[in-house]
Amino acid sequence: MPKIRYKLSGGLTARHIEEMHQAALDVCQTVGLQIPHEGIRRRALAHDGVSARGDTLFFSPELVEATLAHLHYPEEMRQADFQVVSGAYELNVLDMDTDEIRPATLEDLRLLTKLQDALGFVGSAPVRPTDVPEPLQEIMEYKVTWENSRWISGTDYEANEKSTPESAEIIYEMAQAAGKPFRLELWVKSPFRVAPTELEIIYRFLDRKPPMFAATMPIAGATAPVFWPGAYVQSMAELWSGCALLHALNPEVPVQALVIDSIRAYPFDMKTASFVYGSPGDVIATLLQVQLNARYRIPVVAKSLLTNACWPDAQAAAEKASHTMAAALAGARNFTNAGLLGIDEIYSAEQAVIDAEIVQHCRAACQPLRFDRETLAVDAIKQVGVGGSFVQHDSTLDNWQETADRPVLFQRPSFSQWLQAGKPSLRDRARARAKDLIAKHSYALPEDVTRELDRIVERARKTLLA
Repeated sequence: MPKIRYKLSGGLTARHIEEMHQAALDVCQTVGLQIPHEGIRRRALAHDGVSARGDTLFFSPELVEATLAHLHYPEEMRQADFQVVSGAYELNVLDMDTDEIRPATLEDLRLLTKLQDALGFVGSAPVRPTDVPEPLQEIMEYKVTWENSRWISGTDYEANEKSTPESAEIIYEMAQAAGKPFRLELWVKSPFRVAPTELEIIYRFLDRKPPMFAATMPIAGATAPVFWPGAYVQSMAELWSGCALLHALNPEVPVQALVIDSIRAYPFDMKTASFVYGSPGDVIATLLQVQLNARYRIPVVAKSLLTNACWPDAQAAAEKASHTMAAALAGARNFTNAGLLGIDEIYSAEQAVIDAEIVQHCRAACQPLRFDRETLAVDAIKQVGVGGSFVQHDSTLDNWQETADRPVLFQRPSFSQWLQAGKPSLRDRARARAKDLIAKHSYALPEDVTRELDRIVERARKTLLA
């Protein structure tokens, strides 16, 4: 049956995208990547299409095109139906009981992971436990998220890099014990550099052949050209160079561009010297990302739930909602950074619940409308006639549930109904829902797996803190 679906149109043309593609190929072979690791350079140079000058590697268009042709992503990512992605290991939380913004703890990590799991979120650990010695913080992120969530950490939606070779080895052992995925990311530090520590981690794992991903975060006007087309050419060139490097290192291992930061550049505020998430420029950046990702068949994860607002206030709601709606109408079906405030420095349980509702609100607006004889409703109009009511008509009684959306958090009472209910605020309802979901959460790893993770972490504690 015919259906009507509204969407955004316009933007880049096929010619624009091809010009950007050719420009990025040119940059890959003329600018390349700075790779300050002799072992990585030597192994990459054994592959056709890689050349060097000093510690910089260059990648031929033929190698880049061959790499792009082999990018592969799970089909479920392409079929996602308004999936919410959360977490980015924030250092601070908005305390639900005291309204205080304070450093995140191990208990916060446990409770917020439960909340993410109860809401069906995927992604990274919500916070970094600052009450744990620093060498163990990253390790505990994985242990606690695996113990309390089915979908957090280790998946294609995660964006956490391993910080040291030692922590990478411990997380790898934990992943094997828990039956969880393990992967490594190569983060290009714009413009066109890769950190020696990250290269050393990748070098140590090459023969174990874990899946590897390339990612980059160029900032327009700071670490990339101020113009959006140029910033995106750099983003593409950095990503393609990173993917080509990983392909050259291990041609038989699957390589991807990290979906959380695939073909994305970011706006920069010269006045505050910071990202400006949720701004009009950030929305445009996502619309560009949607079009460019489509060219390379990379699933889109719109970073539309970010904001510079430091409180669950009107600015946070306006920026997150307008950005998510624009991304959804452009075709995005994955939306990331739920719960984050203050760019990415604060995690709020209340905001996470609100963000889940924002995504569902946008989902409802993107549902297709049925267009057929029944929905034209000519017969119903004639039967009700002048001055009648459709409330009791069969067409309404039989179909009203099809046409109604079902908000969980957002309410639509009349003024008198709101007064009678005690004038509840959205934050009050969000806080109550967050606490209820955490209290009712029941997922846990099998006890024998948890004991093995405890053993690995205790050994790591003795080693790393010696």
